[in-house]
Amino acid sequence: MAKHTCAICGAEVGLISEQKLADGNYICRKVCSKKCLKIFDKVEATLDSVKSHIEQVEFGTKAWNQIFVPLTKTKVKEEKLKRFGKNGELYVSPSTGLIALTENRYKIFIFGKSTIACVYRLADLYGYDYDSETVKNSEGKEETKHYCILMFNNTPGMYEVRMEIRNSKEFDEMAKYFDTQFGIQKTLRNIKNTWKHQIDAAKAVAGAFKAVKDGTMDEAKAEETTEALNAAQYGDRTEWIAKADAALASVK
Repeated sequence: MAKHTCAICGAEVGLISEQKLADGNYICRKVCSKKCLKIFDKVEATLDSVKSHIEQVEFGTKAWNQIFVPLTKTKVKEEKLKRFGKNGELYVSPSTGLIALTENRYKIFIFGKSTIACVYRLADLYGYDYDSETVKNSEGKEETKHYCILMFNNTPGMYEVRMEIRNSKEFDEMAKYFDTQFGIQKTLRNIKNTWKHQIDAAKAVAGAFKAVKDGTMDEAKAEETTEALNAAQYGDRTEWIAKADAALASVK
């Protein structure tokens, strides 16, 4: 039986102890594979994406312990965390502009608990969709599982998360919550901001067409137009970016 070498730590691995990646590389299940979150799809991953994810988890776990753990105990209303997920594994921190996807691990059964995490900037969340599938449970009966798919921009490592949720109503609650945070929900409270972003985007596009026609389009003008279009579609995230970057800069 052929033996392979873990492409990360160099350990010799066999059929039982190896994890084959999409690009043909192998990593060991005993050490390196365990550094990834369980929901990270290693079968479809390349060696570079696995390495990026491991770095993501290492930094995210530090951020979780230093930023989120204290906030789980706060009594300040403005610093309260919002939780989602079938087991409440997704934590949203509006006060810091961050999201933490956590995974609890135990040394023996329910003892020796530790938590690892991926931490994202809320401003980088550009998509949240609902998904479901019908599966057979341990008793052979069909049941429906519900998922929320979160997609992040500017994210090395795991940038798409397929997280199990309790039901479709929880997804509706999540979508409404995120829409409200970004100011893109079509309600009386937010419609003024939405209109403003759409008007700004229309002006930017008109200016871009004129610049192209006049031959004066440059990188700065193109970036301005892109930002205006993004604000119209996704909401203005300038403040969210500033909050998150300040919080992440404090992680040691």
